[in-house]
Amino acid sequence: MSSDPPIDDPSQQAEPAVSDPALAELVRERGAPLLEGLEAELPGSTERADAIGAYALATAVGLGFGRVEAELCRQTARLAYVGRIYEPAGAHQEAGARLASGAGVPAIACEWILRTEEHYDGSGPANLSGAEIPVFSRIMRAAMRCDELIAAGSKPAVLREIAGTELDPAMVNSLASMLERASE
Repeated sequence: MSSDPPIDDPSQQAEPAVSDPALAELVRERGAPLLEGLEAELPGSTERADAIGAYALATAVGLGFGRVEAELCRQTARLAYVGRIYEPAGAHQEAGARLASGAGVPAIACEWILRTEEHYDGSGPANLSGAEIPVFSRIMRAAMRCDELIAAGSKPAVLREIAGTELDPAMVNSLASMLERASE
């Protein structure tokens, strides 16, 4: 018997999948100046944004999202990192959503960025829990925590320790399984 957290059915992950390729392109296009500005201020910082995007993409694919949805999640996750840099202590998600909105990023993606600080167990800033938190936000939260852990020298398996409290177990299982397979 595995000690992995239970896997939730991705089809039950709150909002329906977003299948508009134009939305993913718009997020990428409108977010590009934010990422370019970040890189100009802190050379090398977009590598972290790209890593977070890659973790989000892998998680979304592992959950069975289509190419368009997975790419949209990747692009939005890259932008979520911008708020963490510009507002390192405090309301990261609010700064990221505000910056993205100001750049013309669609409101739905800004909402996903805003909700990345919510905890699966409801202990986040707005006290949303489980499926109340947008699925892309839950994916991005797992991707950002994974990046933080790896940057701090921890093993990605540590993600499993915060599954069910801070992170959605389905997101953790998808991401940790992918990382474990990649390291074999």
